[in-house]
Amino acid sequence: MNSSMGKAAAYGIFSVDARLDQIVSSLYAAGFETSSICVFLPPAHPVAAEVRNMKSFAGESVGERDGQRVIAWLATLGGVVIPEVGFFVGARGYLHAVACGICQTGEKRTGALAKLGIPADAAERYETRTRQDASLVFVSCDGWAQSEWAREILRLLRAEEVCVLQENDEADCDPPALPSNVVVLRQP
Repeated sequence: MNSSMGKAAAYGIFSVDARLDQIVSSLYAAGFETSSICVFLPPAHPVAAEVRNMKSFAGESVGERDGQRVIAWLATLGGVVIPEVGFFVGARGYLHAVACGICQTGEKRTGALAKLGIPADAAERYETRTRQDASLVFVSCDGWAQSEWAREILRLLRAEEVCVLQENDEADCDPPALPSNVVVLRQP
């Protein structure tokens, strides 16, 4: 991650049907600038469909208001990555990670998530999920306390899995959340 962004971060993986606008609004209300937030969306996400529609109607003025609103909103975020559709970078700190992580080729390819500091094995797993059935929300933080606050917010927003990147580059992850219809019985 670029040194202009904090060394600490929190990130959570959400189901594809999670309301991205509510997640970002909640983080903003909790004191995080939208430019510190980078999202990775699967191609099947509704926002990806809006972006695809904007790309296919380029040059035409056919009912583009909703699409324009989506694009304008995405531009307020630090970064947005949609595999097979495109990416936006609104914060300089995400530029290197997102652009280099996506455009890199060859056997030693590391994706954008690994470039953000997520451990390679987890980054590979998350990149697979964000190409299929999940969104990842990454929040760059100014230090340990802020990253713990972001982790708590992501947890409250029902992220399936939430992790914190510490300033020493180690990831501290909560176990994946169980579906709401699962009851865990513990023996004494």
